[in-house]
Amino acid sequence: MQKADLTTRAVAGFIDLLLVIAMARLPDVMGFLAVTGYLLVRDGLFHSQSVGKKVIGLHVAFTDDPGKFVSYRESIIRNIPLAVAYLLFLLPYAGWVLGPLALGVEALTAMGDERGMRIGDLLARTYTVQADAVVPVPAIEVAVAPEPAADAGVNETAP
Repeated sequence: MQKADLTTRAVAGFIDLLLVIAMARLPDVMGFLAVTGYLLVRDGLFHSQSVGKKVIGLHVAFTDDPGKFVSYRESIIRNIPLAVAYLLFLLPYAGWVLGPLALGVEALTAMGDERGMRIGDLLARTYTVQADAVVPVPAIEVAVAPEPAADAGVNETAP
């Protein structure tokens, strides 16, 4: 399992940030709910990939079962620190300091961990890997009908 390097994760995060900025332009409550909702469930989309991760080729995996896709539950747990940082950004003055501070703590945690796990990853027991490193193969069952026996009571006529 090859972990994703921080530069690749930052590019995927930047793509997600552009999407968040576009959603924040929606009117009032719709923009707030769209941004908060996307920040929380983004890693549960597209088989454990946010839009940025899908474009870059990253995947969120469980630490104990890398082949299993993360659900919306783990995505919400994993991204609570990012949603809290967004909510802090909305507070005048104090939030403009506390929001970046929360993101900085997340980034420093990811840099200091051997698997690149940030605080949200530690809470949800997930981490980010290259998408081609995990390829879950679905089980395919093929039902084959038995062939009829050649002389099983069939009366054949010769020409």
